[in-house]
Amino acid sequence: MTHPSRLIALAASLALLPAVLAGCGGDNASTAGSTGTTAGGTPEEVSLVLDWFPNADHAGIAVAQEKGLDAKAGAEISTSVPSDPTTTLTAIAAGKKDLGITYAPELLIARAKGVPVKAVGAIAQVPLNSIIARSDRGITRPRDLEGKVVGIAGVPSDRALLDTVVKADGGDPAKVQTKVVGYSLAPSLAAGKVDAVIGAYWNIEGADLRRKGVPITVMRIDEYGVPRYDELVVVASEDAIRDRPAAIRAALAGIAAGTDAAAADAGAAVAALEKANPDIAKQVLPAQVKDTLPALRPDGGAALRMDAAQWDALAAWMAEKGLVKGEVSGSGAIDTSLLPEASQ
Repeated sequence: MTHPSRLIALAASLALLPAVLAGCGGDNASTAGSTGTTAGGTPEEVSLVLDWFPNADHAGIAVAQEKGLDAKAGAEISTSVPSDPTTTLTAIAAGKKDLGITYAPELLIARAKGVPVKAVGAIAQVPLNSIIARSDRGITRPRDLEGKVVGIAGVPSDRALLDTVVKADGGDPAKVQTKVVGYSLAPSLAAGKVDAVIGAYWNIEGADLRRKGVPITVMRIDEYGVPRYDELVVVASEDAIRDRPAAIRAALAGIAAGTDAAAADAGAAVAALEKANPDIAKQVLPAQVKDTLPALRPDGGAALRMDAAQWDALAAWMAEKGLVKGEVSGSGAIDTSLLPEASQ
């Protein structure tokens, strides 16, 4: 299962954000009150646009909705799937949706363009992007990619990530060939058309390839020179953060509770995801959920947490690689004040 949104996000953002800025001044997400519940005590409706169809990455959200943990926290979360994932930040900035899920690198690109959105919580707190290689071709580590062909989606970050990982392992990036395969990363690898791919998620495509019997080696990019970063984040407009803090805090509390419940009962997470997405690949889903849950609460830490220093390191790396234009502060792109633990 490949997520086209993550593959095209960086390239699309660079092209679309000037137009986004022109349209951000009209709508305002701050039409509701500043409390997490209405005057009658009922949960306040909060809209959340996902990055893609419900999958293992969204286990905490699905469980929160299925078990009513969002409502218990004071927010009734309604999720939607974007028809065009590249417009998520547009919708959030323009006030068309309350919250959205996007990628940390894409958020920094948007911030550099002046789009008034911030991350308010991290769904996946480690990079899910990875290099997945065929182990039957003698590839066990990044430097083994010398003389091999790596399938890429064709976005600006592909080469920067690949070069960083190979160089960090003592290899020569110039000796690694690439081949644009678009969104067919996992299928191209399974068919043997390439020796490896970058842009596939180790918890999604990795689990699927193993189920299909493809011999693979998974190389996580944050273990080889790429700064550790939050792969998937919940974003809100600066207006909404200012005007609806309690509603956002309640929604985040519900998601955090759902994530904790998913970690305690993976079977319940699988069932909730199957209900949220009847078309989900059911055979591989349990393995995907098992692989994903540790990324939602690394080292048993709190769900949704974000680290300012980590964000600054990512921004510095992106600037060094030319992936972000203009000045951008990593720590300035996040707001941790609405996280459940911040209110305790």
